Amino acid sequence: MDESTIMKPPTTIDPRDENTPDAFVLRDSSMVRLTGKHPFNAEAPLKSLEKAGYVTPNHLHFVRNHGPVPQLTWEEHRIEITGLVNSPTTISMDDIASMTPTTLPVTMVCAGNRRKEQNMVKQSIGFGWGAAGASTACWSGVYLRDVINHFGGGLKDDAKYICFEGVDKTSKGGYGTSIAANRVMSDHYDIMLAYKMNGELLPADHGFPIRVIIPGCIGGRSVKWLGRIEASDSESTNPFHNGDNKVFPTQVKSAEQATEEKWWPRPEYTLYDLNVNSVISTPNHDEHIMLHNLQETYTARGYAYTGGNRRITRVEISLDSGKTWLLATLHCPPSQQIAAAYGQLTGPGYYQASRYWSWTLWHVDLEVADLVRADEMVVRAWDESQNTQPENLTWNLMGMMNNCWFRVKLSLEREPSLAIRCEHPTLAGPQPGGWMAALVKKDDNADISTTPDTTTAKQPSSLPTFTLAQVEMHQKEDDCWIIVHDLVYDCTPFMKDHPGGASSILITAGTDTTEEFDAIHSSKAHNMLQDYLIGQLSSSSSEHSSTTSSLSSSSNAFSHPDTTNSSTITLSSSINNDDHTPFLEPKKWKKMTLDSKQSLSPTIRLFRFVFDGCNQPLGLPIGQHVYLKMPQEQTDRQQQTQPKSIMRAYTPSDSGPGFVEFIIKVYFPDHQQPGGAFTQLLDKLRIGETIDVKGPLGEYEYLGDGHYSLTRQPARHVQHIGMIAGGTGITPMWQILDAIQHDHNPPKVSLIYCARHYEDLVLAKEILELQRVLGTHMFHVRFILSRPGNDWEHGKGRLTASEISEHLFPHGTLCDNDKMVLLCGSDTMIEHCCKPLIAQVMGDEFALKNIFVF
Repeated sequence: MDESTIMKPPTTIDPRDENTPDAFVLRDSSMVRLTGKHPFNAEAPLKSLEKAGYVTPNHLHFVRNHGPVPQLTWEEHRIEITGLVNSPTTISMDDIASMTPTTLPVTMVCAGNRRKEQNMVKQSIGFGWGAAGASTACWSGVYLRDVINHFGGGLKDDAKYICFEGVDKTSKGGYGTSIAANRVMSDHYDIMLAYKMNGELLPADHGFPIRVIIPGCIGGRSVKWLGRIEASDSESTNPFHNGDNKVFPTQVKSAEQATEEKWWPRPEYTLYDLNVNSVISTPNHDEHIMLHNLQETYTARGYAYTGGNRRITRVEISLDSGKTWLLATLHCPPSQQIAAAYGQLTGPGYYQASRYWSWTLWHVDLEVADLVRADEMVVRAWDESQNTQPENLTWNLMGMMNNCWFRVKLSLEREPSLAIRCEHPTLAGPQPGGWMAALVKKDDNADISTTPDTTTAKQPSSLPTFTLAQVEMHQKEDDCWIIVHDLVYDCTPFMKDHPGGASSILITAGTDTTEEFDAIHSSKAHNMLQDYLIGQLSSSSSEHSSTTSSLSSSSNAFSHPDTTNSSTITLSSSINNDDHTPFLEPKKWKKMTLDSKQSLSPTIRLFRFVFDGCNQPLGLPIGQHVYLKMPQEQTDRQQQTQPKSIMRAYTPSDSGPGFVEFIIKVYFPDHQQPGGAFTQLLDKLRIGETIDVKGPLGEYEYLGDGHYSLTRQPARHVQHIGMIAGGTGITPMWQILDAIQHDHNPPKVSLIYCARHYEDLVLAKEILELQRVLGTHMFHVRFILSRPGNDWEHGKGRLTASEISEHLFPHGTLCDNDKMVLLCGSDTMIEHCCKPLIAQVMGDEFALKNIFVF
């Protein structure tokens, strides 16, 4: 890519942004997308960043978005100034623009810059930033201290922090954080509200119409799309402040451990100032330095930065792994000189001469003869506090602030021409390559779609051989075999212990389940599978399986051997239709076509699929779910290989002849994670495209009139069903509630429904309408919001023992045997909140015997 192309901003919408909430945002197609199509998290190719020069063009500046880009206007946008200020107020963009502006060059750096190197050693809970998660721009705006003093009347004495929150709509609400008030009000730290970037109004991806700029700090403190400034006596309570941008000690190895041991709220691990760092951009990855003349010189280049308004004082390069060092030439023009092309850096001369918020570019001339003898080229930087980079990487849970020596490996190649091949440690995001790839260590936190190396599996030479027909004979709960990668496993002993229930295994019993197993299981599960290895598949077993391909259509998906008083049981007409063959087949993938997609909130979608046979019922027992399967996205270099699949289990919210609907939360990148692989793929599915489905699946079945059955247990009857749901965990509850309204003798039902915002209470209108139909004496509803509005009348905050005591079983006193609790939500909610609280209120024995988790 030549320099003129690099400097040219985009003029069209990238096709990858079509059919996403960001379809209005212009983006450079060369940017490396780190988390799929949406939301947009991207960095420029490292070589493009170098060629762009000292100031990074807007379209090549790295982007970190947690959700959709809000569509805002200059005229209508407002910023609220509230809290511990003397004159709380709301101001407009014209108010901001009426103040004298300043322009300041600042290098913005994501705290995850170079994280992929950490992920190659051990997977962190963040996605793979390369070495271009740093960019420099000239930001124009006004100092925040002047805004607070001029419009807010200054701070009250007890103000200790300034909290910021954007108006973007993420899965957790607007992104927010805070910083110490003394830093905001100091003229040393230059914290500003910017509305221009390199002389232009802020691009949408960079916070239009206004954002915070906190020089010298990690990018995660510079809130975009700013809507609220609050002076407070405590740090921000925004979930992103405590749940993001932390560096924990190395003994904190998982998010679950951090939550359980309460590491997240501890302020001493919160990131603010950048550490010292440097990167080699020339030689580029996979560059070949031709050896025509060993007396020639080769110029290596790169960047270095640090925090706290400290200068980079030297950059050193070593060709012998740090035994000796060469000094590089530094390029860091005065801030007022850089700013002059886009505005004016205001203030007295001594102030302008002491601004060091931007990076230092460096270069060094090396003799090619020395490169021939070297195994690697490494770089380290020093700042004026004599801080320098560590030689080796130190892993941390969130994969942040990696600043070990940047190493480019050098190797001599003789074909097709004599040259030195250069390899960077990693390439950003999904791009394969880099010398660290050979060091990858598989661990139990690996992506669940990763296929294991079956060559290391236990394969004794004495394993017996089975034909496919022989394996197909073992399809029962007390005799269950499966095939994975041509090996045969007897899963019968594991049936009762399987986390997904016995039905999750039975649905694939007697078949080759390689694709399904790889799609939903981790390397840990593959290792556990070896305990059940009994044989290998015959190499001649290529015959078509009659059992697998043609499930008996006469089987009634709604029959149950333990059903009592079945003559009185009625199922919801929206799900059951005994006059037609069910669409679902437990051991056969079927195709459904996306008919429509509706956004119920920024992250929650209603998907409607249709299938062949306009009068054909789905065939799903009430309270059960299905598997959905899609091919995994591939990079360009992977297109030659067979795509892997990802699959997940979901409960429909509604179904009828020829259609089925799902309410699904799309997990976009968050907590510095890549988000949900399956839900992001599903969100990109276009109208008319197909998805695979298989089922039914599940341990629980509602049989009507308070009767229900669990696998391997006789049917039971209860007079009161208590439900607790979180977010989209309402769907199995709604399936049962929809059936109950058709019962002749319905049980009493209570529902505690927890969510963050009101818009996350999907099906709330339908639930309240059902309550009106059944009456509050039969159906009790309690909504709980962790972030309610001022006029909210239901529960606020978190689920508590008092909420359980008052709202789980409010319809009088019944013996425990007449009660049942159904739970559906996140693992954390179920295990660390619901179950302990129910045991506290109802007793341990009740919690042990009367809870079912979907």
